[in-house]
Amino acid sequence: MNKKFLSAILFGALMVTSTGTFVSCKDYDDDIENLQAQIDENAKAIDQINNLISNGSVISSVVKSGNGITITLSNGSSYEITNGSDGTNAAVWSIGEDGYWYKDNVKQEYKAVGADGDYYKPNATTGNFDIYNADGTLKEPTNIAWQGTGITAVETATDVILYNVTKADGSKGEVTISKSNNLRSLVFVPQVYVDGVQGLTYDSYSYKALTLADKDSKSESAAEAAEETTVNPTVYAEYHVNPSTANIEDIKDKLSFIVKPNVDYITSRAAASEDFTATPEFVSYQDGILKVKVNITGIAATGDKISVLALNVEKENGENVTSDYATVFKKDLSDLAIADPVAEAVKKSIADNDEHYRTLINAVDENAYNQTIVWEEGTTAEEAKTHCDTIVVYDSSLDLTKCVEAHELPCEGGEAVKVADLEKLGMSFGFDIVKNYKIGEPVTDQADFISLADGVLTPKVYDTEGRAAIGRTPIVRVRLMHGDNIVKVAYIKVYIADKLTTPEIKQYPLTIEDFEYDCDEADAVRISGVEEMNVQVYNEIGMSKDQFHSTYSHFVDYGANQTPADLGTCAETTDPETQATHVIKWTISKDLLWENADKTLTHRVRYYAGENQTGAYVELVLTAKVKDIQKTYNVAKADFISNYWNDAKEYTKFNVAVPTTTTDENPANCTFINDLNSPFTTWPKNSTEGTPGVLKLDKAVTGIKYFFCEDDVKAITKIGDIDVIFSTTADGLTLKATVDGVTENIAVINNAGETNPNIVTYNKESDIAKKLLNTGLMYTYIGATGQVCDDATKVVTITFDGQDHFKANFIRPVNIAEQAADNFIDGVDVGEKGSFIRLEDLIAPYDWRDREFKDYTNYWGFYGPFEITADVDNAECDLNGVRQAVPVTVELKADYENLTMGDGEDAKVSKYGFITYKNNGTKVAEFNIYVKVTVKYGWGTIQTGFITVPVSSTITNN
Repeated sequence: MNKKFLSAILFGALMVTSTGTFVSCKDYDDDIENLQAQIDENAKAIDQINNLISNGSVISSVVKSGNGITITLSNGSSYEITNGSDGTNAAVWSIGEDGYWYKDNVKQEYKAVGADGDYYKPNATTGNFDIYNADGTLKEPTNIAWQGTGITAVETATDVILYNVTKADGSKGEVTISKSNNLRSLVFVPQVYVDGVQGLTYDSYSYKALTLADKDSKSESAAEAAEETTVNPTVYAEYHVNPSTANIEDIKDKLSFIVKPNVDYITSRAAASEDFTATPEFVSYQDGILKVKVNITGIAATGDKISVLALNVEKENGENVTSDYATVFKKDLSDLAIADPVAEAVKKSIADNDEHYRTLINAVDENAYNQTIVWEEGTTAEEAKTHCDTIVVYDSSLDLTKCVEAHELPCEGGEAVKVADLEKLGMSFGFDIVKNYKIGEPVTDQADFISLADGVLTPKVYDTEGRAAIGRTPIVRVRLMHGDNIVKVAYIKVYIADKLTTPEIKQYPLTIEDFEYDCDEADAVRISGVEEMNVQVYNEIGMSKDQFHSTYSHFVDYGANQTPADLGTCAETTDPETQATHVIKWTISKDLLWENADKTLTHRVRYYAGENQTGAYVELVLTAKVKDIQKTYNVAKADFISNYWNDAKEYTKFNVAVPTTTTDENPANCTFINDLNSPFTTWPKNSTEGTPGVLKLDKAVTGIKYFFCEDDVKAITKIGDIDVIFSTTADGLTLKATVDGVTENIAVINNAGETNPNIVTYNKESDIAKKLLNTGLMYTYIGATGQVCDDATKVVTITFDGQDHFKANFIRPVNIAEQAADNFIDGVDVGEKGSFIRLEDLIAPYDWRDREFKDYTNYWGFYGPFEITADVDNAECDLNGVRQAVPVTVELKADYENLTMGDGEDAKVSKYGFITYKNNGTKVAEFNIYVKVTVKYGWGTIQTGFITVPVSSTITNN
């Protein structure tokens, strides 16, 4: 038990609650004071014991005292742990040299050591002893109590465990005190689990050192070294120390790692580098946790090998204490780019808040935010500024260390920007003034107008200061350094400005109505509202409308002229409906809206005080979202119409058509055509926004196209017990099945239906289709896409509950009952009731709606034509309660010729024939006959299992 846990139990006991009967305030206060004093004394004693043990003392004895337990240490100090009035009931349990338990030095009959038989072990939960087998497994609990009402101490070879120690809430708990500071074990604290193996991680970064060629010229370039350099950042590991009182001073200089760089592993990994090793370095020890720095050399294994290490302490006596092994997991950092810090980029309104500085000095760097060339100037001061990355006023300074940070690639922008921890990587930035950048009339070296010390840039004029530095554009080289190696190089071009002419940058968000994708509009147009301009602009600045526009009178569509440009165009206009002036009209083409479907767009405009974008300005950032169109739609289960799905909504159910009338016997009307939109929420019947009856997405998604998912259907290899190979046509509209080498079209999707735009038809002319259907298990997978405004170039992806398809089961039209609708009677005369059963009653069919043919006789024609064959030769029965073949004494026949049997009231007519029964043996009790039947009908053939036909006992027995 570590000190942190002790503190939680004991020193947290400063808060005390009470229960019991009402007493006077003074009595109550006395109780609190007495209890608190007792808790404080116990806590103090235990703390002192732990401190002494940590410094080398050991517990030499634990005995019962008059008020509780007395613990004596090797230095002669004794400490009493009391428990109020119950202290007299204290007890000390210890293990004697003979292996038996001793209570207050009196031997008990319970063995404590089980090397050669059962032994007794205290159960802290029950307060009784449990009996354990010699192998350490629990044998049985007992009612033998070891824990009394007072403090009970259990002394083992390594610990003293105190029970019934009073806690702050009045309850009693346990405290473990180690008998010495002898280190027993180290347990690794996992940082991660790698394929189930506990481990620690380190970020590894590899680079090829750069060398500058043609330095301080327009031809300056960086060449990579042939070999890579690997950086292993600082890594820390933590270990639980047992006991927590272990003297860390005795072990912190005796730490080492046992390293196994290439342990076999079951998955494919790469071996560690030959120089892979690790050494520990003591960092801290607190609350029983040892923290070490892990100095890693080389590269850990990542292949069919795994690198592991264990912390080892070699004690004074030569004994080694080793922790459990942990794997070392290397994570490779992405490449790095030198960038403007995110916070600074936000201030500059940089897209995605990620400005990578230029790495080429005399060419356009396509990966940088600034797309101008560093070693070039503009023809005007304003144009010159566009070639620069930042501004410094001539009589101030610029801390370049705050203008740079390293970003991990790829750059995802916004909150996804990943800033590298350079301190952890052992890297830092260095800065140089690029010389020989000479421009102007007369030609002057821009390096003469700045000085650089410790990363701080200060404008100057040769060896003095002054306004002559204004307008100069010196270049600073930024080096990302790892020791003496150059890792990355970039350039920051600085504009030295006059503080009197430096524009005052003010940026304000301006809310504008979201864009809606509309099939009937060529472009989308949004106009800022009068209320938004007054509240979000004029009020925020503290000007009236007239004051603002007289001060900032020059409108500029700033975002449209940037690289990359903001989307669309903006113009100042008059609202055609309200006639309000100075409103902003934002226009975006339909194609741009599609490219940015469901995204939030921004566009920057500026109002300048002077012409040609001079003087102070106010920047407005228009923000709007593209609504009513997405690149991907997910149809959630909430939009699955429950009636068309199984209870868990795992598959939809397609079925044949219902009869057109109550007397419909025409099998041509029994088609298998289903509306593919019907299982989902669709546009309502009278909808003016979307196509009625079609899957409801956004109104701009006008063309839904369903298809059989080729990859998914190919994965289906069995329907029932039939081996099958499914495939589709290239357009996914025809489903094919191959059985026994024969391929047939079994279903077709039509996305251009007249009544229903999207239908699937199951092929009644295909024998394979019918064979699969009559397994009762036929299914497929169907996907869908949508077209935007019927434009085949604008296709949206549709998923169903997150999947790229939904499962559709084709329901067998007709089912056969497991028990006949009539029965035989043993012993009746041939021709009497009970001696024959119509084949219609033998199979007792019902359709996919559970409607029985006996109640809807027109179904025989609608689902037909039918042909019924009973396999009487292989019938079975259960005479004598044993399932067996029908004996020779029982004549069971199928008659397909005579369509009338019986006389008078027993007479019956059948369209398909009869099955007859005659027993030439002795009298029998009731039993069952089991017959398999082949039923051919309009949708194929059903091979039934055994149909149960009851046989009533011999008539004389009735």
